This record gives sequence, C-alpha cells and structure tokens, in this order.
Amino acid sequence: MSFYETLSRYYDDLFPASPLQVGFVAERVPPGGSVLDVAAGTGNLAVELCGKGIQVTAIDVDPAMVERMEAKRRDGLHEGFKPLLMDMRGLGDLPGQAYDAVLCVGNSLPHLDDLTEIADAVIRMYDRLKDGGTLVLQTVNYDRILRDHVKELPILERHKDGVIVAFKRFYELEEDGILFKGLLTVQDGETSEVYENTVRLLPLQSEELLQIMEEYGLPLPELYGSYQGEAYEAGSPAMIAVLRKPNPNRQ
Repeated sequence: MSFYETLSRYYDDLFPASPLQVGFVAERVPPGGSVLDVAAGTGNLAVELCGKGIQVTAIDVDPAMVERMEAKRRDGLHEGFKPLLMDMRGLGDLPGQAYDAVLCVGNSLPHLDDLTEIADAVIRMYDRLKDGGTLVLQTVNYDRILRDHVKELPILERHKDGVIVAFKRFYELEEDGILFKGLLTVQDGETSEVYENTVRLLPLQSEELLQIMEEYGLPLPELYGSYQGEAYEAGSPAMIAVLRKPNPNRQ
C-alpha cells in the first residue's frame, strides 16, 4: 500500500476539521451558499460545511483521498457534496460554475513547482468566485520556518480502536526550497508498519503572496495567523489569506 493510500485511511483522525476552522470559513459563506474546496483531502472540512447547508464541490489530485470523499457522499448523510478527482492546475477544465467561496487550505499551494504555478492556481481560483465571493488560502507560516530554521513540526499521534498512529514531519531547508519528509507509523498490537514519503515544497512567504496579488491585479488580502482570527505576524503558526472579489452591483 502506498504512503498516501495509507495516509488516507487515517487522515480523518490526524487532520480533523476543527470547529474554529469550520466557523472561520462558514461565516464567510452566505446561508445555502456554494463552496469550491481545492485540494480537499478526505473532505473533512467539506463535510462539516455541508452539515451547515452549504453546497460543496471538493477536488483532490490523489485517488485514495477522493475515494474516501466518495464513501462519505454515498453514506447519504451529506447532500450537496460533490467530490471530484482533479489537480488544482486543471481548474480550467472544471465546469463553469461560480462559487460564493473558494478554499485552498491545509498547506496545499506549496506542493506546486514554482511561484508561476502558484500564481496561476490563485488566479484560477479567484476567477471561480461570484462577484462578492471570498477566497481563503492557508499555508504553514514559512516566514517563521525559514527565519527560525525549523526542522521538525509537532508529532501528530492518535489512538483509536487499539491502533496507534503517529505522523512525524521533518523539514530539510535547501536554497531552492524545502524537502518535506513524512514518517507515518501504524502500530496495531505487536505489529508496527512504517511508511515514508519525501516531497519538495516551495516555502511560500507572505511577501511573495502579496506580490502575486499586486502583480496580477487581485485585491490585497487580509492576513490572519490562525483560525482564531488574530492578525498575521512573523511568528504565527499559519498564514491565512482572505480576499474578497468586488461586487460592482454594490458599489
């Protein structure tokens, strides 16, 4: 079984949608509104939003993640949930619906190859917004990672049904990016299995994101340091950018 196939089995436990995250997004979507969730993983956030009466189209590039989303859709408890297998670089192929909000959270943008790809993805997401719609982008705070030479993130460990799952995450800082190593350990009784994966990330910094907005004529975002809603600072755990598409009918 591949690393991401295994990760998808435990993703819901390792990366649950927190009430703060759900509330942060939901308060920016009108009642009964529509959301496009880009790089949605197993759809944890999408399902919580559907529970609030929001219609969610959720895309992910990994087949195992999308299979998990499809299983949640089939259980009949999540009306208005539409999972799709799609790379965020292929948003131009998505049918031409506009959304009240578009989300790309969970540190997905840094998996793209360069700033040009990130800019193109952000523009395509922005173009999917209705007038007055909101784009929410969230990454790890790489200003802090690079400044403090952070080499390891906190271990995620979960206990469920006698199984212990631990996810260790390491950063190797390089001149042209970051090597991210994930070490997933699954211990079931006396049996222990270890899965490893290494991927290169582009450490998107706040100034680079703001430059993209300015260069391509997008509204400058409000920056937050977490889903609690405090202003972004260099030492914040996350970088959350929120920008609203102007509505000419309200000017």
